[in-house]
Amino acid sequence: MSRAIIAISLLFIAVFSFSTNTWAHQQKESYSNVLFNERTGNLEVQHRFYLHDAEHAAKRLFDSNTDLIKEPVSRDAFAYYVQDKFHIADDKQQTIKLNLVGTEVEGKYLWVYQETQINHQTMSSFYIKMESLQELWPSQLNYINVEREKQVKSLRLSAGDAWQHLSLDK
Repeated sequence: MSRAIIAISLLFIAVFSFSTNTWAHQQKESYSNVLFNERTGNLEVQHRFYLHDAEHAAKRLFDSNTDLIKEPVSRDAFAYYVQDKFHIADDKQQTIKLNLVGTEVEGKYLWVYQETQINHQTMSSFYIKMESLQELWPSQLNYINVEREKQVKSLRLSAGDAWQHLSLDK
């Protein structure tokens, strides 16, 4: 009977260890939404990072004691880092300045919000570049969804990708 209990205990420990390692594994993905808000006239950007990835990155980029969950200053530093790595340019390749709105921790995600006022009715296309976390992890993928007038277009950006041109025509 004791061998059966030991075997079950070892199996439980192995399964628990495997699931813990899976949970702790870095996803190396971010998701950004770019929304043309017709009501406000703003271009709104929401970046979603896995909190686990963002924590690891912040510890390497800023300070080993960085705590994105507990320290608003650390979240702000990460947000400014993202602002430095995410760029949009108009169809004439003139960079559009995005203002940092703030950050939010929600469950297993860290959100970074940006916006700017823009006359999006006259834009037929724009350029976009997202390099967040790619200098740390070359396998980092940054997915971007752009929504305008209920149409969504998507991009997937890898390390080393040049500016991506996105047509907004229907």
